[in-house]
Amino acid sequence: MVKTGGHLIPTKIETLTKDVPWNRTMINEIVLSTWPAVSEADPDGGGSGVPGPPFRAQAIIANPVSYGHIHVAERLGVPLHIMFPQPWVPTMAFPHPLSNLAYTGKPQKRNYLSYKLVDLIMWHGTEGMINEFRTEVLKLRTIRNGDLGSELLLDLEIPHAFMWSPQLVPKPADWGDLYDVIGTVSLKEAASVYSPSPELEAFLGDDGGPIFVGFGSMVLADPLATTKMIVDAATQANVRVLIQSSWSDMAGDLEIPSNVFFIGNCPHDWLMPRVSAVVHHGGAGTTAAGLLAGKPTFIVPFFGDQPFWGQAVVSAGVGVAPCPIAQLTTEQEDGAEDAVRSFYRHLPAQDMWCDLDHQRIATQ
Repeated sequence: MVKTGGHLIPTKIETLTKDVPWNRTMINEIVLSTWPAVSEADPDGGGSGVPGPPFRAQAIIANPVSYGHIHVAERLGVPLHIMFPQPWVPTMAFPHPLSNLAYTGKPQKRNYLSYKLVDLIMWHGTEGMINEFRTEVLKLRTIRNGDLGSELLLDLEIPHAFMWSPQLVPKPADWGDLYDVIGTVSLKEAASVYSPSPELEAFLGDDGGPIFVGFGSMVLADPLATTKMIVDAATQANVRVLIQSSWSDMAGDLEIPSNVFFIGNCPHDWLMPRVSAVVHHGGAGTTAAGLLAGKPTFIVPFFGDQPFWGQAVVSAGVGVAPCPIAQLTTEQEDGAEDAVRSFYRHLPAQDMWCDLDHQRIATQ
């Protein structure tokens, strides 16, 4: 999804020949994994390599992209509840996060239709494997064309709980009782057991803290170039920056100045209260952690729901306008140049020209 910018419809031959087959294999593995997850003992439940007691789910909580959820629930005859930190059911309030429509903050019919389109595309991509899973593994009947497989969660009135703060994005007015916005869900005990290194403690200091920069599980096209850009910006602004390097090696062999510090895994509920501001990719969890700590937020979205959260923090007045990673540069923001552009853009030019000589400005 990072490679395609969140596009569901491939736009490159390489994506069609390499990424799509690999993604389908991964999705099929996810689908197949849902049945043992709800019907078999934990393979390590009795210790490493020792199965736990027999297990049969009596209710299922799943995210929407586990795909097999509703089918294993049907097989067992148990309730299903969808929980997810992204909007995933139709609303006019905002578009589906995978639709690539801009989040304008205004209710629009196209927002509602974007969910139908995304669901339809996803169903066409998974219909074959889902029906094979139903007939071969679960011994259920095939979902026929007239059954509208793309809308099973809606037609069967499966309840959803959306895990974000209603203060940040209120529950849409067109969502009924089936859909709740429940607030952020996090592991609160993580901070209590984390022990930072003396070097990290010293860098955080007691003067308000450095600026946090982290891109989570996003894979950067050029990690070292991104790091150099961050270091240059920190030097120009004369600020301290704490970079969390996760799935990309952002340090490499670069010479790092004393005002920049790298960390690996660190609980956000421990770290965020100790920084002055947060810059990140816009994942739902990182967004929530920064806002719960009361920190101003700058989101650099890659794909999916990240642009949505970028606009949400702006609408809530707790962050600045997002800048997609592909457009991010040290020189991206030039206040003086933007001021000149704004000045000329708002001039009433048509009313200022001389009626006698259209090459001159009228004077009194």
